[in-house]
Amino acid sequence: MAQTVEVIKYEGDNSTFIWKHPCEDFNSLTQLIVHESQEAIFFMNGQALDLFGAGRYTLETQNIPKIGKFLHRETGDTTPFHCEV
Repeated sequence: MAQTVEVIKYEGDNSTFIWKHPCEDFNSLTQLIVHESQEAIFFMNGQALDLFGAGRYTLETQNIPKIGKFLHRETGDTTPFHCEV
């Protein structure tokens, strides 16, 4: 069963300049945690939409938990609302 709430954060060392979270197409309940020395950029459908500084955020996407699995069936297991951090 898929998770309805996910947490996105980077826990590596400070020598990494750019890192892309492996989770894509997360839903609107996903929590983003950005540490003090970091910034995060939210991309949706290939466009950079928001820049996040240190803090905890709830991401707003068009992917809705539980309903998303039905949309994926209709689109060949891909979401029509692609998003990344």
